[in-house]
Amino acid sequence: MSLRSFSWPKGHAAWLACIVAFGSTACSSSSSPASSKSDATVASCTSPGKPTAGPKDSHCALDGGGTMTQSTSQSACNVGGDAGGPGTCPYNATMYGQEGDDDDCKYHVTWTSTPICEGATGVEFTVVATDLGSGTPVKGASIRAETFTTSPPNDAGCDDMSTHPSPDDFNVFNEGPTGTYTGRVVFDQAGQWTVRFHLFENCFDVLPNSPHGHAAFHITVP
Repeated sequence: MSLRSFSWPKGHAAWLACIVAFGSTACSSSSSPASSKSDATVASCTSPGKPTAGPKDSHCALDGGGTMTQSTSQSACNVGGDAGGPGTCPYNATMYGQEGDDDDCKYHVTWTSTPICEGATGVEFTVVATDLGSGTPVKGASIRAETFTTSPPNDAGCDDMSTHPSPDDFNVFNEGPTGTYTGRVVFDQAGQWTVRFHLFENCFDVLPNSPHGHAAFHITVP
């Protein structure tokens, strides 16, 4: 697995400064907490959207059969630096459907949601993350959803340029039960969107076995 450049989300320079000054364990998210799954107030529409149609993810599949996996270690979390250099893309292609492996083949990620509709009250997403090697639930990932429009959908390369970010971008999802994360995503206009789930974002993404990971999906909003 090739080394990745460390990538912080757009608009989070203050968080990076906190990490540099005090260490990853001393800094917490300033985003508002995700809504409880029991809250039934979500966006509604007569014709909900859906996962954008496209080929099933296979970037971690081995030619001879089986799956390529990358183990992780908490000891790699605090190793900083720039592994990729200027212009290096920290992401793989955005995926289609409702499941796939994260960019570095560390985790398998699936998602479901309430009806995908445009509206300020948002869509409630449930994300399940499992370790790709062991199949065990991924605990303590503090998943955050980076959400932005992409038109036309970009599945050929680095999808990290937001033409229009969600007004409620990067909320931290609540975990419960272990490995299952629930939170809100707001789509404020129709069209093609990317939702990128970030895992263990408090870790640097430099060493290949860092817990930091991300998995992005195309979504069509009516």
